[in-house]
Amino acid sequence: MSDDTSSIEFHKLKESEKHFRILLDESMDPTFSFYADGTYRYVNQAFATGVNKAPEQIIGFKIWDVFDKDEADKRFALVKKVFAEGKTAEIEVRVPLPTEDTYYLTTVKPIFDKQGDVETVICTSKNITKRKVAEIELKKAHDDLLLAMEEIQTLTGFIPICSSCKSIRDDEGYWRKIEAYLSKYADVELTHSLCPHCVEKLYGNAEWYKKTITTPPKG
Repeated sequence: MSDDTSSIEFHKLKESEKHFRILLDESMDPTFSFYADGTYRYVNQAFATGVNKAPEQIIGFKIWDVFDKDEADKRFALVKKVFAEGKTAEIEVRVPLPTEDTYYLTTVKPIFDKQGDVETVICTSKNITKRKVAEIELKKAHDDLLLAMEEIQTLTGFIPICSSCKSIRDDEGYWRKIEAYLSKYADVELTHSLCPHCVEKLYGNAEWYKKTITTPPKG
C-alpha cells in the first residue's frame, strides 16, 4: 500500500471517527463508557448535563469522583459484572438534581478487543422520569386506598335487633343501644334529630308547634 493510499485511508478513518463522535455528542440520550477501574473513558454532552458537570470534569475521572460513594458503588457494581461476564445488562438509576430527581434506564454493553476480552463497556441511558413519576404516584394512590380500606369497618351479615327497644346484640352477647353499637363497629359518630313523624307524634298538639308547622309531614 502506497503512502498516498495510507494517508487517504487514515483521513477517512479520522473523518468517520469525527462523524460518529458528533452523533454521540449531539444525542439526547446520555452515553458514556468506562475503563475496568471505573474511570470514565468517554461521556457525551447529554450525560454531562445530566449530572450538572462539563465533560472535561468527568472524562479521566473515576465514577466515585462524580457520584457519592453509595450511588457510585451501586452503579459500578453492574459495570464490573459486565466486565467480568461479558454480557449486556440493564439498571434503573436515579440522578438527584437541585430541581427534581431524574430517572434513567441504562443499558450496559461490553465492547470486546481482538482477543475476545472486554476492553470497555459503553452505557446508554433512556430518560424514564415521566414513567417513573407516574409509577410512584400510582403506588402512593394504591397505598392510600389500602389504608383507607383498612380504616373502613363494614357491617355485614345478620344483626340481632330488639323488636321493642331496637337495641342490638353484639358478638360478645351484650345488648347495646343502636347508637353505641354503630359508633363501635361502624366507625361513625351519630348526632340526634327527630323525623317529621316523631315530631308530629310528640308535639303535634302543642300550640307552639301548630304555629311553626306550615305543611303536614308526608307519608
